[in-house]
Amino acid sequence: MGKVFIYGLTGMSGAGKSTVCKVFADKGLNIIDCDKVSREVTKKDSKCLKKLSEVFSKDIITQSGELDRRLLGGIVFSNKEKLQLLNDTIYPYITYNILKKLENEKGIVILDAPTLFESGIDFICDGVISVICNREASLNRITLRDNIDIKTAMDRLDSQHDEDYYKKRSLYCIENNESLDMLIKKAEAVADKLLDMVKK
Repeated sequence: MGKVFIYGLTGMSGAGKSTVCKVFADKGLNIIDCDKVSREVTKKDSKCLKKLSEVFSKDIITQSGELDRRLLGGIVFSNKEKLQLLNDTIYPYITYNILKKLENEKGIVILDAPTLFESGIDFICDGVISVICNREASLNRITLRDNIDIKTAMDRLDSQHDEDYYKKRSLYCIENNESLDMLIKKAEAVADKLLDMVKK
């Protein structure tokens, strides 16, 4: 692995992390999308998918052999013990995949990881950047974005960390309670700081 600076990008669901990630990419920062990694490790006939079916039953696999993410989400988001079981099962596969990808990276790498802390992958990061917002804004955004009802959205938020959790564990914390333009400006400012640190 060449000289690489790793920063984790995480935050609350619906806070605007995808927008921040796009700003970082536009600034020239390298992005590893951990959601895509999750899909890679749970693809059809993968070892991880086989393990998940053993843990949660074969019902989570569709007739075509793919993971039924909506069904699995319905099982784990309202049950903390089952969510932890999912995390314990899938994260070792995700971490291994990320470490392999990092072998070919250099410069600044952003790990776009909604479950950065839960996976334990924050231990390899030089710093963490979190995107947060108030609960009402988060609920409104994820119900519209994911086409889910308010109860499902609340269950999802309740299974995640709150604003204070991220604030205490982040090098930079971007609050998105204002306009989209303001969020973009805040993200650009953080990206510039990261680029300046690397130059020193």
